Amino acid sequence: MTLPAAHLRTFAARATVVFGACTAFAALTACGPRIEYRARPGFATSAELPDEVVLDDGTIIRYLPVNEFLAMKRARERGEVWEPGSSGSNSSAQSAADESADGEAARPSFLPWEEDAEGRVRMQAKLPEQVVANAMRAFREERYGELWEQMVSRSVRERATREAEGDADAARAQFAEWCGRGREDVMKLLNRMSFGFSTNAVIMRKSGPALMQLELTPQIAGDFRYRIVEIAYEETPVGQRVTLAGIR
Repeated sequence: MTLPAAHLRTFAARATVVFGACTAFAALTACGPRIEYRARPGFATSAELPDEVVLDDGTIIRYLPVNEFLAMKRARERGEVWEPGSSGSNSSAQSAADESADGEAARPSFLPWEEDAEGRVRMQAKLPEQVVANAMRAFREERYGELWEQMVSRSVRERATREAEGDADAARAQFAEWCGRGREDVMKLLNRMSFGFSTNAVIMRKSGPALMQLELTPQIAGDFRYRIVEIAYEETPVGQRVTLAGIR
């Protein structure tokens, strides 16, 4: 089964630039938050992937140029203490720690999945990993309507509505029907991809100006019916959203 064209499809021809997701490195400062370093794909701009992201648990994710990330990896494999060179990672991390310690200029927490006492959920994402995690939980809990409204990209929903002759409710219902039919296979993909970001199991490939494909590597893809998650970066009045643009 493939996702209906009315819903989640590829927006643009695939680019040839490919980046294998590298293993992330983490450090815990004596008085501050956990710092996690990741390699920035060569195609990603600061607008598409901020230099620093603070997660809801206080973890600070900092993206480094690929050459600097690899230098850090080699140094740590040799048991050496890695210094970030001119990137300013340590100073920024310490600044974040100081802010957290004294309560001044505190960073707002970010919760990809929020649920109130009445069971209403609010989904949002700053990272592709969070899109995958939210989608996986939504499929697990069969919350297809909320997934459609909150995590599926605006352009996909608008196109689906046009192809449903302007009936937004029909487009949403068709999406929910597809999710129900493919639930087991989609969850299998999302589960494998969710812990593949820190290994070489996921390939990131730019497929448009603000689009990215996350694809399982050929070595393991044969075991899956669905193999690709498509991510869209959308600008909104309150900032950038990272959304789900396709599963196939």
